[in-house]
Amino acid sequence: MLKRKIPPASATSTFRYLDLFCGCGGFSLGIERAGLACVAAIDIDSHAIDVFKTNLPDVEHVLCRDLTTFKPEDLADLIGKQKIDIIVGGPPCQGFSRVRKVDGTNHGKRLVEDPRRLLYRNYLHYVEFFKPSMFVMENVPGIRQAAGGEFFKSIQLDARRLGYRVHATMVLAWQHGVPQKRERQLIIGTASKLPIFSTAIYVPQTHADPEMRVNSRRPGEQRGGRGRKKKLEPPVTLWEAIGDLPPLQIKSGEFDADYDPVRGREHLERYGRRFMLDVLEVHRSEGLTGHVSRFHSERDLRDFDRLREGESSKQALKRGEEMEFPYDRSHFLDRYTRQHRDKLCSTIVAHLSKDGLMYVHPTQRRSLTVREAARVQTFPDWFLFPSSKLISYRLIGNAVPPIFAQAIGRGVKQYLSAALPVRPLSPMPISPKQAVEWLGPVIDIPVGSNRLRNLPMGELKKAWFSVGFLHNWLHPDGVIDNGEEIAEKVDVTALLAAVAPQIAAPAYVVSGWPTQLVPLAREAERRFRDGQLRFDEYYYSDAQVSGWDWCRKNRRSEWARKITN
Repeated sequence: MLKRKIPPASATSTFRYLDLFCGCGGFSLGIERAGLACVAAIDIDSHAIDVFKTNLPDVEHVLCRDLTTFKPEDLADLIGKQKIDIIVGGPPCQGFSRVRKVDGTNHGKRLVEDPRRLLYRNYLHYVEFFKPSMFVMENVPGIRQAAGGEFFKSIQLDARRLGYRVHATMVLAWQHGVPQKRERQLIIGTASKLPIFSTAIYVPQTHADPEMRVNSRRPGEQRGGRGRKKKLEPPVTLWEAIGDLPPLQIKSGEFDADYDPVRGREHLERYGRRFMLDVLEVHRSEGLTGHVSRFHSERDLRDFDRLREGESSKQALKRGEEMEFPYDRSHFLDRYTRQHRDKLCSTIVAHLSKDGLMYVHPTQRRSLTVREAARVQTFPDWFLFPSSKLISYRLIGNAVPPIFAQAIGRGVKQYLSAALPVRPLSPMPISPKQAVEWLGPVIDIPVGSNRLRNLPMGELKKAWFSVGFLHNWLHPDGVIDNGEEIAEKVDVTALLAAVAPQIAAPAYVVSGWPTQLVPLAREAERRFRDGQLRFDEYYYSDAQVSGWDWCRKNRRSEWARKITN
């Protein structure tokens, strides 16, 4: 029987979450380590659910269900009246690859009626039903381009319609201690009455970028989440993650084995405890599991031998090497890659279950084992996977790296626990009328205009805080990626639309930013980068809360009631 490796959070945490499309439990393992409590986890994959139950046995409701048919009301019958603070998960987006624009099935209410393609809508149905303070949706960077950007746009637009402020940001997993070239897209929604959440504030970078000299223990420097300089750890390399494991020949190793104590001590002396003990928790594992090499043909092995460390087949061919692989060389030139010990590993993906040819071991004549892949994904050594390599590789490749999820969980916990800023913003408008007046002088000024760049700081702050006061749904970071589509009508009610409709529209569909306010937002972003605006001034939560409070106190007017309901 597997012993519990992390304390159950349910008894101590004040914040509870649902994990939808939970996979084998990487996301939940990370955010439980951060101190959040899982109320329920749901996935359609029975193998993933079995692994989740084995490794996280204290989660009461771990369900193998199809989220296109298992409704929020069904879950509510199981969990009772527990308050859900957060919903996390990564709904697949494959179905958007064949969206049909010609018949309108990807617009309006018809979106809800096609569960084959629109699993994100099932995710948002749970958000709409449980009304959490925030949700965190994690996915591959490709969702930005899926169906010409339709998927990416629709998620944000539909979330704003549910009353959530949306923060869409790309994150680099190695900046949080994950030893691979992994990039992920986060779409984070927070209730518009709450302060602004930004990964720049609550999930700051902890590890230096790969260009920094590896093996150096001298930390770099990075501006912290609140604008303070902080020291960064060197990046975690592939060898720090797997270098203590015993060498294997082709198709060798035992599923249950013992550690090599000599290699372990030497590795610990070289790299320290930050990954081997703090992440992999090798001291808490009863043994080494899943370190078994897979079969490769003699032809593949000969091609492996032709690769230098850190080299792909494309690079080998370019320097004149003769390769034997039969694949189309106009499309598969990177199919064979020998990883480098002192660099980041290639991104671990589910395709690893097919052949492993892109994950050739740096020094041995084989591809990575299940345990090595799990380590690169930052699963601790006590985390058990099935004896079937194919199933295990797929589950590992589809998982969220737990150490990355833990960083998100800590940020979410800090955000939900934090009081409003103690330093009030000034000058702050006292009414919508005044906010519109303060915005007047800066409306419709072109990007890069000297007039806007030379605007006195006091005048810029008056206008910028007025934006926050008048529009709870806008996120300052959103203006970085507005997209191209512009809507002439605004279908998300905001105070700005009520008091100054001529400013509220047209607006960018993806970010929600009115086109007339974009130059001001970009100038504010420039001054923030240059250190002229503080974090709390650029992320103007105090202004948005003040605008929300004004609406709440003035419910008697018809439009104010419409906004606050």
